[in-house]
Amino acid sequence: MNDSSLWSPLKISVYRNFWICAFLSNLGTWVQDVAASWVMTHLSTSPLIVSLLSFTSNLPVVFLSIAAGYFADQGHRRRILLFSESMMFIAAALLAYLVWQEKITEGILLLLSLVMGVGFALSNPPFQSVLTDLVPNERQAQAVLVYYIGINITRVLGPTFGGIILGGVGPAAAFFLNSLSFLGLILFFWKWPVKEAAPQHEEKKEIKFTQKEFEFLFSFHNMKLWVEIFIVTFFASSLWALYPTRGRLELGLNSWQYGSLLGFLGLGACFSTVYSSKIMLPERTSLSLAGAYFVYAVGLMFIGIAPSYIYMCQGMFFAGIGWLILATLMNMSSRQLTGKSHLKATMLGVFLAVFYAGMALGSVSWGAFARMSTTTASLVTSAAGLTVIALYKFLSSKKIESQL
Repeated sequence: MNDSSLWSPLKISVYRNFWICAFLSNLGTWVQDVAASWVMTHLSTSPLIVSLLSFTSNLPVVFLSIAAGYFADQGHRRRILLFSESMMFIAAALLAYLVWQEKITEGILLLLSLVMGVGFALSNPPFQSVLTDLVPNERQAQAVLVYYIGINITRVLGPTFGGIILGGVGPAAAFFLNSLSFLGLILFFWKWPVKEAAPQHEEKKEIKFTQKEFEFLFSFHNMKLWVEIFIVTFFASSLWALYPTRGRLELGLNSWQYGSLLGFLGLGACFSTVYSSKIMLPERTSLSLAGAYFVYAVGLMFIGIAPSYIYMCQGMFFAGIGWLILATLMNMSSRQLTGKSHLKATMLGVFLAVFYAGMALGSVSWGAFARMSTTTASLVTSAAGLTVIALYKFLSSKKIESQL
Protein backbone atom coordinates (compact mmCIF):
# COMPACT_ATOMS: atom_id res chain seq x y z
CA MET A 1 0.00 0.00 0.00
CA ASN A 2 1.56 3.31 -1.06
CA ASP A 3 1.08 6.73 0.52
CA SER A 4 -1.46 7.81 -2.10
CA SER A 5 -3.84 4.94 -1.31
CA LEU A 6 -7.22 5.47 0.32
CA TRP A 7 -6.14 4.04 3.67
CA SER A 8 -2.78 5.83 3.83
CA PRO A 9 -3.92 8.33 6.55
CA LEU A 10 -4.25 5.40 8.96
CA LYS A 11 -0.47 5.03 8.80
CA ILE A 12 -0.25 8.31 10.73
CA SER A 13 -0.54 7.36 14.42
CA VAL A 14 -2.33 10.52 15.60
CA TYR A 15 -4.94 10.18 12.86
CA ARG A 16 -5.32 6.45 13.49
CA ASN A 17 -5.93 7.07 17.20
CA PHE A 18 -8.46 9.77 16.39
CA TRP A 19 -10.25 7.52 13.88
CA ILE A 20 -10.55 4.64 16.37
CA CYS A 21 -11.84 6.93 19.13
CA ALA A 22 -14.33 8.62 16.81
CA PHE A 23 -15.49 5.24 15.47
CA LEU A 24 -16.23 3.96 18.98
CA SER A 25 -17.98 7.20 19.93
CA ASN A 26 -20.19 7.11 16.84
CA LEU A 27 -20.96 3.46 17.52
CA GLY A 28 -22.09 4.34 21.03
CA THR A 29 -24.21 7.23 19.77
CA TRP A 30 -26.15 4.98 17.40
CA VAL A 31 -26.67 2.44 20.21
CA GLN A 32 -28.08 5.22 22.40
CA ASP A 33 -30.33 6.54 19.61
CA VAL A 34 -32.04 3.16 19.45
CA ALA A 35 -32.28 2.84 23.23
CA ALA A 36 -33.58 6.39 23.82
CA SER A 37 -36.42 6.11 21.32
CA TRP A 38 -37.23 2.60 22.61
CA VAL A 39 -37.50 3.88 26.18
CA MET A 40 -39.57 6.91 25.13
CA THR A 41 -42.12 4.73 23.33
CA HIS A 42 -42.52 2.77 26.59
CA LEU A 43 -43.04 5.99 28.54
CA SER A 44 -45.51 7.61 26.12
CA THR A 45 -47.63 6.57 23.16
CA SER A 46 -48.15 10.14 21.90
CA PRO A 47 -46.43 10.80 18.54
CA LEU A 48 -45.89 14.40 19.64
CA ILE A 49 -44.11 13.44 22.87
CA VAL A 50 -41.98 10.86 21.05
CA SER A 51 -41.06 13.42 18.37
CA LEU A 52 -39.85 15.83 21.08
CA LEU A 53 -36.89 13.48 21.56
CA SER A 54 -35.63 14.45 18.11
CA PHE A 55 -36.59 18.10 18.70
CA THR A 56 -34.59 18.44 21.94
CA SER A 57 -31.56 16.75 20.36
CA ASN A 58 -31.52 19.11 17.37
CA LEU A 59 -32.59 22.42 18.93
CA PRO A 60 -29.28 23.30 20.66
CA VAL A 61 -27.42 23.08 17.35
CA VAL A 62 -29.58 25.91 16.01
CA PHE A 63 -28.54 28.32 18.75
CA LEU A 64 -25.03 27.21 19.68
CA SER A 65 -23.22 25.92 16.57
CA ILE A 66 -22.33 29.37 15.17
CA ALA A 67 -20.97 30.55 18.52
CA ALA A 68 -19.08 27.27 18.96
CA GLY A 69 -17.56 27.63 15.50
CA TYR A 70 -16.56 31.24 16.18
CA PHE A 71 -14.81 30.43 19.47
CA ALA A 72 -13.12 27.46 17.78
CA ASP A 73 -11.75 29.87 15.16
CA GLN A 74 -10.30 31.97 18.00
CA GLY A 75 -8.07 29.02 18.96
CA HIS A 76 -10.19 27.27 21.60
CA ARG A 77 -11.01 24.03 19.81
CA ARG A 78 -9.38 21.72 22.34
CA ARG A 79 -11.11 23.34 25.31
CA ILE A 80 -14.51 23.25 23.62
CA LEU A 81 -14.08 19.63 22.59
CA LEU A 82 -12.99 18.51 26.07
CA PHE A 83 -15.88 20.36 27.72
CA SER A 84 -18.54 19.11 25.29
CA GLU A 85 -17.36 15.49 25.23
CA SER A 86 -17.23 15.45 29.05
CA MET A 87 -20.74 16.91 29.19
CA MET A 88 -22.10 14.14 26.96
CA PHE A 89 -20.24 11.49 28.97
CA ILE A 90 -21.86 12.68 32.21
CA ALA A 91 -25.33 12.96 30.65
CA ALA A 92 -25.14 9.44 29.18
CA ALA A 93 -23.91 7.99 32.47
CA LEU A 94 -26.70 9.71 34.40
CA LEU A 95 -29.23 8.42 31.89
CA ALA A 96 -27.91 4.88 32.34
CA TYR A 97 -28.22 5.15 36.12
CA LEU A 98 -31.78 6.53 36.06
CA VAL A 99 -32.98 3.87 33.62
CA TRP A 100 -31.29 1.16 35.71
CA GLN A 101 -33.02 2.47 38.84
CA GLU A 102 -36.33 2.78 36.94
CA LYS A 103 -36.55 6.47 37.83
CA ILE A 104 -36.63 7.75 34.25
CA THR A 105 -39.58 9.91 33.11
CA GLU A 106 -40.48 11.60 29.83
CA GLY A 107 -39.31 14.96 31.19
CA ILE A 108 -35.97 13.67 32.47
CA LEU A 109 -35.30 11.80 29.23
CA LEU A 110 -36.05 14.94 27.20
CA LEU A 111 -33.89 17.09 29.52
CA LEU A 112 -30.89 14.77 29.23
CA SER A 113 -31.47 14.55 25.49
CA LEU A 114 -31.28 18.35 25.44
CA VAL A 115 -27.98 18.24 27.37
CA MET A 116 -26.61 15.71 24.87
CA GLY A 117 -27.76 18.04 22.09
CA VAL A 118 -25.89 20.94 23.70
CA GLY A 119 -22.74 18.83 23.82
CA PHE A 120 -23.14 17.86 20.18
CA ALA A 121 -23.79 21.47 19.16
CA LEU A 122 -20.64 22.70 20.89
CA SER A 123 -18.41 19.91 19.60
CA ASN A 124 -19.48 19.55 15.99
CA PRO A 125 -17.94 22.67 14.33
CA PRO A 126 -14.48 22.28 15.94
CA PHE A 127 -14.66 18.48 15.62
CA GLN A 128 -15.18 18.65 11.85
CA SER A 129 -12.20 20.96 11.47
CA VAL A 130 -9.83 18.67 13.38
CA LEU A 131 -8.87 16.55 10.36
CA THR A 132 -6.94 19.41 8.77
CA ASP A 133 -4.50 19.34 11.69
CA LEU A 134 -3.99 15.57 11.79
CA VAL A 135 -2.72 14.83 8.29
CA PRO A 136 -0.60 16.58 5.64
CA ASN A 137 -2.44 18.61 3.00
CA GLU A 138 -1.93 15.96 0.31
CA ARG A 139 -3.75 13.35 2.42
CA GLN A 140 -6.69 15.40 3.61
CA ALA A 141 -9.10 14.10 0.97
CA GLN A 142 -8.34 10.47 1.89
CA ALA A 143 -8.55 11.31 5.61
CA VAL A 144 -12.04 12.77 5.27
CA LEU A 145 -13.22 9.85 3.14
CA VAL A 146 -11.82 7.22 5.53
CA TYR A 147 -13.45 9.04 8.45
CA TYR A 148 -16.86 8.98 6.75
CA ILE A 149 -16.43 5.33 5.79
CA GLY A 150 -16.08 4.67 9.51
CA ILE A 151 -19.24 6.65 10.23
CA ASN A 152 -21.21 4.63 7.68
CA ILE A 153 -19.98 1.36 9.19
CA THR A 154 -21.27 2.51 12.59
CA ARG A 155 -24.62 3.38 10.99
CA VAL A 156 -25.06 -0.35 10.36
CA LEU A 157 -23.34 -1.88 13.38
CA GLY A 158 -24.53 0.60 16.03
CA PRO A 159 -28.31 0.13 15.68
CA THR A 160 -27.87 -3.63 15.29
CA PHE A 161 -25.83 -3.81 18.50
CA GLY A 162 -28.39 -1.52 20.11
CA GLY A 163 -31.22 -3.91 19.31
CA ILE A 164 -29.23 -6.88 20.60
CA ILE A 165 -28.34 -5.05 23.83
CA LEU A 166 -31.95 -3.96 24.36
CA GLY A 167 -33.21 -7.52 23.99
CA GLY A 168 -30.42 -9.21 25.92
CA VAL A 169 -29.48 -6.83 28.73
CA GLY A 170 -31.79 -3.82 28.64
CA PRO A 171 -31.65 -0.08 27.79
CA ALA A 172 -29.56 0.87 30.84
CA ALA A 173 -26.65 -1.13 29.41
CA ALA A 174 -27.01 0.66 26.08
CA PHE A 175 -26.77 4.08 27.74
CA PHE A 176 -23.83 2.94 29.87
CA LEU A 177 -22.01 1.68 26.77
CA ASN A 178 -22.55 5.07 25.12
CA SER A 179 -21.11 6.89 28.13
CA LEU A 180 -17.97 4.73 27.93
CA SER A 181 -17.66 5.47 24.20
CA PHE A 182 -16.88 9.14 24.96
CA LEU A 183 -13.83 8.31 27.07
CA GLY A 184 -11.61 7.63 24.05
CA LEU A 185 -12.19 11.06 22.53
CA ILE A 186 -11.83 12.77 25.91
CA LEU A 187 -8.43 11.09 26.34
CA PHE A 188 -7.43 11.94 22.77
CA PHE A 189 -8.31 15.63 23.05
CA TRP A 190 -6.63 15.77 26.48
CA LYS A 191 -3.35 14.52 24.98
CA TRP A 192 -3.75 16.14 21.53
CA PRO A 193 -0.97 18.77 21.16
CA VAL A 194 -3.12 21.45 19.51
CA LYS A 195 -2.08 25.07 19.82
CA GLU A 196 -4.81 27.17 21.39
CA ALA A 197 -3.07 30.50 21.30
CA ALA A 198 -0.50 32.30 19.19
CA PRO A 199 3.16 31.86 20.13
CA GLN A 200 4.47 34.40 22.65
CA HIS A 201 6.64 36.17 20.10
CA GLU A 202 3.56 36.77 17.91
CA GLU A 203 0.85 39.26 18.56
CA LYS A 204 -2.41 37.47 19.29
CA LYS A 205 -5.18 38.87 17.16
CA GLU A 206 -8.86 38.22 17.39
CA ILE A 207 -10.39 36.92 14.19
CA LYS A 208 -13.53 38.80 13.26
CA PHE A 209 -16.13 38.89 10.54
CA THR A 210 -15.47 41.50 7.90
CA GLN A 211 -18.31 43.26 6.13
CA LYS A 212 -17.28 41.57 2.91
CA GLU A 213 -17.54 38.10 4.50
CA PHE A 214 -20.91 38.94 6.05
CA GLU A 215 -22.29 40.15 2.72
CA PHE A 216 -20.94 37.05 1.00
CA LEU A 217 -22.39 34.69 3.60
CA PHE A 218 -25.87 36.18 3.24
CA SER A 219 -25.75 36.99 -0.46
CA PHE A 220 -28.77 36.11 -2.59
CA HIS A 221 -27.02 33.02 -4.00
CA ASN A 222 -26.11 31.71 -0.56
CA MET A 223 -29.48 32.58 0.95
CA LYS A 224 -31.06 30.31 -1.66
CA LEU A 225 -28.81 27.52 -0.39
CA TRP A 226 -29.75 28.16 3.26
CA VAL A 227 -33.48 28.27 2.43
CA GLU A 228 -33.28 25.04 0.43
CA ILE A 229 -31.42 23.27 3.25
CA PHE A 230 -34.01 24.42 5.79
CA ILE A 231 -37.02 23.36 3.73
CA VAL A 232 -35.58 19.97 2.78
CA THR A 233 -34.56 19.09 6.33
CA PHE A 234 -37.97 20.26 7.57
CA PHE A 235 -39.68 17.62 5.42
CA ALA A 236 -36.93 15.01 5.93
CA SER A 237 -37.19 15.26 9.73
CA SER A 238 -40.49 13.37 9.72
CA LEU A 239 -38.58 10.07 9.55
CA TRP A 240 -36.48 10.76 12.65
CA ALA A 241 -39.52 12.05 14.54
CA LEU A 242 -41.99 9.30 13.67
CA TYR A 243 -40.13 6.05 12.95
CA PRO A 244 -40.15 5.11 16.69
CA THR A 245 -43.94 5.44 16.86
CA ARG A 246 -44.42 3.71 13.53
CA GLY A 247 -42.13 0.78 14.32
CA ARG A 248 -42.45 0.17 18.06
CA LEU A 249 -46.07 1.15 18.72
CA GLU A 250 -47.95 0.63 15.46
CA LEU A 251 -46.13 -2.38 14.01
CA GLY A 252 -45.23 -3.86 17.41
CA LEU A 253 -41.62 -4.67 16.52
CA ASN A 254 -39.42 -6.47 19.03
CA SER A 255 -36.13 -4.97 20.23
CA TRP A 256 -33.98 -6.67 17.58
CA GLN A 257 -36.31 -5.69 14.73
CA TYR A 258 -36.57 -2.14 16.05
CA GLY A 259 -32.81 -1.75 16.31
CA SER A 260 -32.29 -3.14 12.82
CA LEU A 261 -34.43 -0.37 11.30
CA LEU A 262 -31.61 2.14 11.69
CA GLY A 263 -29.27 -0.63 10.53
CA PHE A 264 -31.10 -0.74 7.20
CA LEU A 265 -30.86 3.04 7.04
CA GLY A 266 -27.11 2.58 7.48
CA LEU A 267 -27.01 -0.05 4.73
CA GLY A 268 -28.62 2.44 2.38
CA ALA A 269 -26.01 5.01 3.37
CA CYS A 270 -23.24 2.47 2.70
CA PHE A 271 -24.75 1.78 -0.73
CA SER A 272 -24.51 5.50 -1.51
CA THR A 273 -20.90 5.52 -0.32
CA VAL A 274 -19.91 2.62 -2.56
CA TYR A 275 -21.36 4.34 -5.63
CA SER A 276 -20.52 7.90 -4.53
CA SER A 277 -18.08 8.42 -7.43
CA LYS A 278 -20.94 7.88 -9.88
CA ILE A 279 -23.74 9.49 -7.87
CA MET A 280 -22.16 12.60 -6.34
CA LEU A 281 -20.41 14.25 -9.28
CA PRO A 282 -19.41 17.87 -8.51
CA GLU A 283 -20.63 19.12 -11.90
CA ARG A 284 -24.04 17.50 -11.38
CA THR A 285 -24.67 18.45 -7.76
CA SER A 286 -28.15 19.87 -8.42
CA LEU A 287 -29.33 16.78 -10.29
CA SER A 288 -27.83 14.50 -7.62
CA LEU A 289 -29.68 16.44 -4.93
CA ALA A 290 -32.94 16.22 -6.87
CA GLY A 291 -32.49 12.45 -7.13
CA ALA A 292 -31.63 12.19 -3.41
CA TYR A 293 -34.76 14.13 -2.43
CA PHE A 294 -36.91 11.81 -4.53
CA VAL A 295 -35.32 8.58 -3.24
CA TYR A 296 -35.68 9.80 0.34
CA ALA A 297 -39.35 10.65 -0.36
CA VAL A 298 -39.88 7.10 -1.63
CA GLY A 299 -38.42 5.84 1.63
CA LEU A 300 -40.80 8.05 3.63
CA MET A 301 -43.74 6.75 1.61
CA PHE A 302 -42.77 3.12 2.25
CA ILE A 303 -42.37 3.79 5.98
CA GLY A 304 -45.71 5.58 6.15
CA ILE A 305 -47.76 2.84 4.51
CA ALA A 306 -45.67 -0.21 5.50
CA PRO A 307 -47.96 -3.04 6.69
CA SER A 308 -45.07 -5.04 8.16
CA TYR A 309 -41.45 -5.04 9.27
CA ILE A 310 -40.09 -6.07 5.84
CA TYR A 311 -41.68 -3.13 4.03
CA MET A 312 -40.49 -0.69 6.69
CA CYS A 313 -36.93 -2.01 6.28
CA GLN A 314 -37.18 -1.30 2.55
CA GLY A 315 -38.31 2.23 3.32
CA MET A 316 -35.42 2.78 5.71
CA PHE A 317 -32.97 1.48 3.08
CA PHE A 318 -34.23 3.94 0.45
CA ALA A 319 -34.20 6.74 3.01
CA GLY A 320 -30.59 5.88 3.90
CA ILE A 321 -29.54 6.21 0.26
CA GLY A 322 -31.17 9.61 -0.08
CA TRP A 323 -30.12 10.87 3.34
CA LEU A 324 -26.39 10.31 2.85
CA ILE A 325 -26.38 11.98 -0.57
CA LEU A 326 -28.37 15.04 0.44
CA ALA A 327 -26.51 15.53 3.74
CA THR A 328 -23.10 15.05 2.08
CA LEU A 329 -23.77 17.35 -0.87
CA MET A 330 -25.26 20.04 1.35
CA ASN A 331 -22.19 19.83 3.57
CA MET A 332 -19.87 19.99 0.57
CA SER A 333 -21.71 23.01 -0.83
CA SER A 334 -21.30 24.78 2.51
CA ARG A 335 -17.62 23.81 2.77
CA GLN A 336 -17.04 25.46 -0.59
CA LEU A 337 -18.08 28.70 1.07
CA THR A 338 -15.62 28.20 3.94
CA GLY A 339 -12.75 28.03 1.47
CA LYS A 340 -13.20 31.77 0.90
CA SER A 341 -13.01 32.66 4.60
CA HIS A 342 -10.56 32.30 7.49
CA LEU A 343 -13.57 31.69 9.78
CA LYS A 344 -14.02 28.11 8.63
CA ALA A 345 -15.60 26.68 11.79
CA THR A 346 -17.94 29.68 12.03
CA MET A 347 -19.11 29.21 8.45
CA LEU A 348 -19.64 25.52 9.14
CA GLY A 349 -21.62 26.54 12.21
CA VAL A 350 -24.00 28.54 10.02
CA PHE A 351 -24.65 25.44 7.88
CA LEU A 352 -25.27 23.31 10.97
CA ALA A 353 -27.61 25.93 12.46
CA VAL A 354 -29.73 26.05 9.30
CA PHE A 355 -29.67 22.26 8.83
CA TYR A 356 -30.76 21.50 12.37
CA ALA A 357 -33.27 24.35 12.50
CA GLY A 358 -35.20 22.49 9.82
CA MET A 359 -34.75 19.21 11.69
CA ALA A 360 -35.88 20.64 15.04
CA LEU A 361 -38.90 22.59 13.80
CA GLY A 362 -39.87 19.77 11.43
CA SER A 363 -39.69 17.10 14.14
CA VAL A 364 -42.16 18.79 16.45
CA SER A 365 -44.39 19.87 13.54
CA TRP A 366 -44.73 16.38 12.08
CA GLY A 367 -45.23 14.97 15.56
CA ALA A 368 -48.09 17.42 16.16
CA PHE A 369 -49.55 16.62 12.72
CA ALA A 370 -49.41 12.89 13.53
CA ARG A 371 -51.14 13.47 16.85
CA MET A 372 -53.99 15.34 15.14
CA SER A 373 -54.27 12.77 12.33
CA THR A 374 -52.06 9.65 11.99
CA THR A 375 -48.37 8.91 11.58
CA THR A 376 -49.15 7.52 8.12
CA ALA A 377 -50.77 10.79 7.05
CA SER A 378 -47.83 12.77 8.44
CA LEU A 379 -45.19 10.65 6.69
CA VAL A 380 -47.06 10.55 3.39
CA THR A 381 -47.56 14.33 3.45
CA SER A 382 -43.87 14.94 4.10
CA ALA A 383 -43.00 12.52 1.29
CA ALA A 384 -45.30 14.43 -1.09
CA GLY A 385 -43.71 17.74 -0.11
CA LEU A 386 -40.21 16.40 -0.68
CA THR A 387 -41.27 14.99 -4.06
CA VAL A 388 -42.45 18.45 -5.14
CA ILE A 389 -39.10 19.93 -4.08
CA ALA A 390 -37.26 17.18 -6.00
CA LEU A 391 -39.28 17.90 -9.13
CA TYR A 392 -38.65 21.65 -8.85
CA LYS A 393 -34.93 21.05 -8.31
CA PHE A 394 -34.76 18.73 -11.33
CA LEU A 395 -36.58 21.11 -13.68
CA SER A 396 -34.50 24.08 -12.50
CA SER A 397 -31.27 22.13 -13.09
CA LYS A 398 -32.34 21.11 -16.58
CA LYS A 399 -33.28 24.70 -17.38
CA ILE A 400 -29.87 25.95 -16.29
CA GLU A 401 -28.12 23.23 -18.33
CA SER A 402 -30.09 24.19 -21.44
CA GLN A 403 -28.97 27.82 -21.07
CA LEU A 404 -25.28 26.91 -20.94
